[in-house]
Amino acid sequence: MKVLAWPAFENKTGNPYTRLLYESMEAETDAQVEDITLRRALTGSHDIWHVHWPDDFLSYPSLPTAMTYVAAELALFAWARAWGARLVWTVHDLGPHESPHPGLERVFWRLFLPMVDGVLTLSEVAAQKALQRFPTLRSVPRAVVPHGHYRPAYPDPVPRPEARRALGVPPQARLVVYVGRIRPYKNVGRLLRTFREWDDDTARLRVAGNPVSETVRDEILGRAAGDDRIRTDLRFIEPEELTTVLGAADLVVLPYGHILQSGTALLALSFDRPVLVPSRGAMGELQAEVGAAWVRTYEDTLTADTLAAAMDWAEAARRPARAPLRDRAWPRLARQTEQLYRRVRRAHA
Repeated sequence: MKVLAWPAFENKTGNPYTRLLYESMEAETDAQVEDITLRRALTGSHDIWHVHWPDDFLSYPSLPTAMTYVAAELALFAWARAWGARLVWTVHDLGPHESPHPGLERVFWRLFLPMVDGVLTLSEVAAQKALQRFPTLRSVPRAVVPHGHYRPAYPDPVPRPEARRALGVPPQARLVVYVGRIRPYKNVGRLLRTFREWDDDTARLRVAGNPVSETVRDEILGRAAGDDRIRTDLRFIEPEELTTVLGAADLVVLPYGHILQSGTALLALSFDRPVLVPSRGAMGELQAEVGAAWVRTYEDTLTADTLAAAMDWAEAARRPARAPLRDRAWPRLARQTEQLYRRVRRAHA
């Protein structure tokens, strides 16, 4: 089976999710996977087109630019289907996190959804929400294939004492870490404000990640200023550096304003670090899977009391040395994905 994926292997500096999936798929199944290029897109020689974030272009600030890219991708999808390829969509989110062009977004969904031949979601909650928002997906083959863990993509975490020496964190400090891309919906500004309200001289906060804009960068720096317990590292964090940042952490906090699922939560668990997340989207499902010793949720708004209680939990909860992520091993997920491809092909035989 020939698969054209967008993206597949060439996402070298971003989320390694797709690379891990397709490397396992080529090892475990008979699928042959290629990254999308214009030449490959026009050949008409692929059985499956697998797309992950087709709505990303809707976030472009320039309306003419967004319209150009959206029109191009929709035309390519239509071309591929005319030549017999089937379009499979993994629903990572229910829409773009920033959508400056609501009219264009409405047109995109109206044209894109009828072309979807199969759908994958990363959780049962995501499946329910996707079918509620996009009822046309009820008529196509679909499957839940969870987000895999990141252990194959990174070295083991740096031992805690060594990691703390490298970062200049006192050995007895209670270190809260935020890692990942910093975007408005992720509420990192709220985390900084809340942390400053936490009256604990031993507490430390490290924010490591690349802001999506200069406005967001300025907000983070402004909220961090004046509190010596806070350190920021506002850039893309290389994989080998993540092993140090997460190796030093007592608790990873992801204070997202809205969340369906979280690759960063899986990243923290892949490094065997406990996580605090809002009780939204699939986070309850993740907690039920890996256990309440690894994932703690909170309702409504993050507060200083919530942070303090979560740190007490992170330090006191009894948990094994490694987070239980067996069900998120990539070979298993690759086989499940390929099974969905085959169902889609049979449905159009």
